[in-house]
Amino acid sequence: MPVQQRFYIETLGCPKNDVDSDKIVGTLLADGLAATDDPSLADVVVVNTCAFIEEARRESIDTVLALGAQRKDGARLVVTGCMAERYGAELAEALPEADQVAGFGVPVQFGRKPLAVSSAPIPSFDLLNLPRPKSSSPWAYVKIAEGCDRNCGFCAIPSFRGPQRSRDIESILREVDELQAKEIVLVAQD
Repeated sequence: MPVQQRFYIETLGCPKNDVDSDKIVGTLLADGLAATDDPSLADVVVVNTCAFIEEARRESIDTVLALGAQRKDGARLVVTGCMAERYGAELAEALPEADQVAGFGVPVQFGRKPLAVSSAPIPSFDLLNLPRPKSSSPWAYVKIAEGCDRNCGFCAIPSFRGPQRSRDIESILREVDELQAKEIVLVAQD
């Protein structure tokens, strides 16, 4: 009987990234992988990055490099999140440690070739409506929208998160019920 593959995910940045990571966890669990708290035991190591300010970008790179050094032989290192979306091709080139650089809504691949991200249209893999595991705490974030329609001079989020897309109320309520948390915090970019 084959050994079950394990994954580790490191989340950096804002509550929206926490939700995105939960959705990635839900997808990996549904694909038959098991979670581990030890990156050195994982077959897939995922870093969900932040690119909002320079300090966050530095932390993201440092985390990718540290986890790349800690991973076991043959484990895949996947870089996702805002930094992957914003700097996809550059990041894939600059980080040979990464096996995949995946923007929003791109499922984790198990091949060995890095996947560069571009300014391609929003993928059909809908990160907003993916299943999540039940909340392990009494509260949970629920993302009600993705993207932003404002073009503030200090913020690049609309350039890589895309225009605002809101979820329908039924999918939000279904997620709230499935999380089984006592307190829900609604989050979105805009």
